[in-house]
Amino acid sequence: TDLRPRPGSSRTGVRSGPGLRARSRSRPPDEPGGRGRERIRLAALFALLGLLLSPSPTRADGVAELVGRADLAFRSRTSAAVIEMEVKTASYERSFKIVAWDDSRDGERTLIKILGPALWRGYGTLKVGDQLKLYDPKTNHVQVVGHSMLGDAWMGSHFSNDDLVKETRLARDYRVSLLSKWTAGSPAGGEAVFYRVLLEPKPTAPVVWGKIVYELWEQGGATLPGRADYYRKAGDGAPARSIVFTEVEPLGGRTLPTVIVCTVASKPGESTRIKYRTLKLDVDIPAGKFTEQALRH
Repeated sequence: TDLRPRPGSSRTGVRSGPGLRARSRSRPPDEPGGRGRERIRLAALFALLGLLLSPSPTRADGVAELVGRADLAFRSRTSAAVIEMEVKTASYERSFKIVAWDDSRDGERTLIKILGPALWRGYGTLKVGDQLKLYDPKTNHVQVVGHSMLGDAWMGSHFSNDDLVKETRLARDYRVSLLSKWTAGSPAGGEAVFYRVLLEPKPTAPVVWGKIVYELWEQGGATLPGRADYYRKAGDGAPARSIVFTEVEPLGGRTLPTVIVCTVASKPGESTRIKYRTLKLDVDIPAGKFTEQALRH
């Protein structure tokens, strides 16, 4: 018997036309096996893009979030604090004991009252929403402060009205860009990640500074301010004033800088020092605390 294959047949007796011969070759990329490998490659690519594009502290939005947390490190939904302020100028030295209440549950509300010494007792500052008022107990007069006066000195100190009541929000009113990032020893011990950022005012923000160079650090879930240098104009090479945050200690259930010092470049040797004595967060504060009547009494 002749076992040689006839033309157009295979040894198995199955016809091997052109269409069937194609099946014996390896599957091209557009067949099921190839599509699976392609899907895996695409999935890996998308995962990599997701990592690159996801929010992180090195991107503008991530850094802005850190700036916002550092800016409000001493506050929560409500807060009550007792602080001491020491003012040193070429003409005088003053010391104040101050109590401050803050409530952000229904808008922004802040009341600051001077407890002593007797010469200054009763002076106060009240902020409700966008309205800011100053009270002088000697004249029993309440003055409404406009945005143009936010940069004025508070009670002859080197801090401004804005510094005390936090009308300006750094992350809201300034564009944030990262200048540098590094790891170093933390003021609280151990290591922390430090950031130096540039804050440039947004076009419609009612702020007085041309730019701010802000340093903050992050450790164990806490984000804290370290230093802020304020420039009157964006092109200035040296800051007009600086605020430094030091002496990191437990305060109000958090770890916070307990000393804040403000200096002005044009007034060498002068400074204002704030020392936090107590801080209570998320305390019950009655709504009547933030009224003109409370400001006067």
